[in-house]
Amino acid sequence: MQDGTTTGTQEKPRQAVVIGAGIAGLLATRVLAEYYEQVLVVERDALPVAPQPRAGTPQSHHLHRVLPRGKMILERLFPGFLDGLLEHGAFSLEHTKSLLIAKDGRTALSAPNATGKDASCSRALLEWEIRQRVQALAGVRFLSHQDVIGLVASSDRKRIAGICVREHGQLAERTTIAADLIVDASGRSSKLTHWLQELGFHLPEDEQVHSAIGYSTRYYQFPADAHHEWSNALKPFSQSDGVAFSLLEDHTCAVIIGNIGGHYPPTDAAAFEQRLTVAIGSYLPSLLQDAQPLDDPRGYRIPVCVRHHFEQMEDWPNGLLVMGDAFCNFDPIYGQGMSVAAIEAETLARCLHEQQSYPQPGFERHVLQRMQEAIAPAWWLSSVSDLNAPGVTYTGSSPLRGVRLIQLYLDLYLKYGPVHDRELIQKGMQGQTHMLKNFLMNGLLISPREVINARVLATLLAVEEASAERQLLAELLQGYPQRFEAILDEIIPDFSRSFEGLQAFAQEEEVSVSQ
Repeated sequence: MQDGTTTGTQEKPRQAVVIGAGIAGLLATRVLAEYYEQVLVVERDALPVAPQPRAGTPQSHHLHRVLPRGKMILERLFPGFLDGLLEHGAFSLEHTKSLLIAKDGRTALSAPNATGKDASCSRALLEWEIRQRVQALAGVRFLSHQDVIGLVASSDRKRIAGICVREHGQLAERTTIAADLIVDASGRSSKLTHWLQELGFHLPEDEQVHSAIGYSTRYYQFPADAHHEWSNALKPFSQSDGVAFSLLEDHTCAVIIGNIGGHYPPTDAAAFEQRLTVAIGSYLPSLLQDAQPLDDPRGYRIPVCVRHHFEQMEDWPNGLLVMGDAFCNFDPIYGQGMSVAAIEAETLARCLHEQQSYPQPGFERHVLQRMQEAIAPAWWLSSVSDLNAPGVTYTGSSPLRGVRLIQLYLDLYLKYGPVHDRELIQKGMQGQTHMLKNFLMNGLLISPREVINARVLATLLAVEEASAERQLLAELLQGYPQRFEAILDEIIPDFSRSFEGLQAFAQEEEVSVSQ
């Protein structure tokens, strides 16, 4: 976007180009359509006319979810979005229950879904619903079956003025597309770092969590009249497999086995079923009663998660932004990716609105800085969890501190929080329960500091059964001379800029849940 961005009484910039028609690219397009005369979406795949996985998104076969904050943003960007999903067959989560299985696979907590009206569906249906709405926007065009092969820079390298494309599968003919703004939303396969280096830019050091993530997914078909005790279930991974189960459209469900540190789940059907039995054997009959497998399990492997720090580049060129997995990619086990893309789109919308009213130089770098602040809790939560697993390592300039201490705290929270919640529920204080706070934190609606603090720790350790944890915690704290609250201030980042505009929501949510 040019530094002299127009005000409301002046003409809009002419054209923005978005690279990639995945979730991040579609959300960027929705926001940009309000500020540019034309938005061109350039996509490598041929776009399907019906909900189905695309070749360019190999992860789309696997179970996806949108976190609560992501759903809020989608509904703001596309009013009636949830109703559209339900109309096209998504499974309604209203009046259903969720099952949270302990890491040992032996005990579980069953609870009503706290989100009210909600839906569960495949990644293919979700993306299709968004794409239909984006394609209907004035000024938006899609150019499919095209490979982006490079950036076009001004002679002084201060501005990216366009992209070079060629038809997918061809090597000879190429075309240049000019634009006022380029947004790279091409995902984990992004070539942006290579393109920038080709133009002579020096890139700052990335943060990388070398997790060796693996997961396998299998789909099952239920009879149309099947009864379901739970609509979804989750067993977090620790030293053993994690499992997620979710009912989807067309009387189907997806079951995913995930692990980390190179402990890849199998794709052989018999081995998959055996691992599933070991992980959640006592709950399996209830979850998959009367279900028949639709296919063999399919695997997906991710060696490393990367957080780029383009915002640190003082010479970052005008006319270029990056979003989604091309900007920062996460361990998919936590289901953060699509919601983070929505948060980035919302951040872009705020920045465009501010720039339109009060134009400032360096707009694009400012957007990247704001996006980094917005996504920081998601990166921290997933990285802390991954780094607690054997064999997972971190490289970068800002290593996470106190990982073992934080993980012990979270284990305490999940183990003894429900004990206190029983008393709170009896008093009619459902909106204050530990499990609701945990749900809001992992849904990226409240700061981790609202869950991880000295006051809550004292409550958790007051449980008589927590004597072993009290001793272990005391041993861990011996390396810290400060009080516990000061320790947390030292090891937990400041997320104050990450939840702007959400404080009121958190309070309203507590009221609505408790009624």
